Amino acid sequence: MTKAKSEYGATSQSHNWQRRHVRMLATGILSVASVAVLLWVAPPAQVINSIGDMSLLWLLAAVSLEVGSCLSYVVVFRRFFPEPPRPVSRRVAWIAMGAGAVLPGGNFSSAATTGWLLRDHGIGPRRLVERCGALLCFLTLFGFAVNGMAGALLLVGIGHGPHDLAHSGIPILVSLFVIGSAVAAMIIGRCYHARVPAAARSVTASLQRAWESLLNPHWRMLGAAGFLWLDMAALWAACRATGHPIGVLALALAYFVGYLATMIPMPAGLGVLDSGLAGALVLYGFSPVASVGSVLVYHAISVWVPGLGGLVAWLPTRARRRRTPPRPRGPEPNSAVLVSSQSRSIAPSAGSR
Repeated sequence: MTKAKSEYGATSQSHNWQRRHVRMLATGILSVASVAVLLWVAPPAQVINSIGDMSLLWLLAAVSLEVGSCLSYVVVFRRFFPEPPRPVSRRVAWIAMGAGAVLPGGNFSSAATTGWLLRDHGIGPRRLVERCGALLCFLTLFGFAVNGMAGALLLVGIGHGPHDLAHSGIPILVSLFVIGSAVAAMIIGRCYHARVPAAARSVTASLQRAWESLLNPHWRMLGAAGFLWLDMAALWAACRATGHPIGVLALALAYFVGYLATMIPMPAGLGVLDSGLAGALVLYGFSPVASVGSVLVYHAISVWVPGLGGLVAWLPTRARRRRTPPRPRGPEPNSAVLVSSQSRSIAPSAGSR
């Protein structure tokens, strides 16, 4: 028996070692590919010169807009999690934003961090998972709705940018597919609630709560619009800092196309977001050199602003936990006394039924 356990442990360690090295190899390949895309889009020397010639005022505007985007997230966060005190809610929102900006997975890491930080605030595990999912679903579906509307406006000839079907129609179809799939999943989950797995029921509940938030408007829901639009405006300001104009609708479509690359899990989206956004901006008519320069500057801003904010929010929490002494553990209760107390606690509840 002991020999079998040791062999199983050795096999498990071998598999973990192999998976770890496969992930490292895949990360290395993606990093090289991302750098290759950036080098293909524009020569490094020209990109460095483009960054050096950027307007300082527009860069300060990009930082300010990113700060506004983060503050908007704090506003909408309170709508989905009203139970914790306001200082706790603001602190958790900033930490979750920092985790989403730095950790692989983006908004998924942000939702997981939110659930972990609020696990002791009396919301309940199931409701907490559903609310984290609802916030994630609402922000994601709102983004695809904006993407579809931007494509529709370009398709009918409004705004500056490519008005052909390939550049405008495909984003519309993608948005309709994603939103339609979410609505279908919510309807199917509601009709066959008892037959679907627990994970599918949680997704359905999250989609339902996101839909209810849309049907019951509240001023805090404006934070969702500010969180997205001000972040897009920060990218627009970074592009304007290069001195090259770009249409707002074209930038909106390039923004969503570029962010699809972040579905590949990389820490802070390094490489994948840069190459995805730069390639998308070039696809929608922006200068290649200016695309790479503005994306690199925007990515640095979009990581450092929420990252520093999350760090500042997390440090007092960490210091408070260090100052809090551990709870003393009392002696183990006698088994006979424990059984007797359990019997007395169960009897009244049984009688009340």
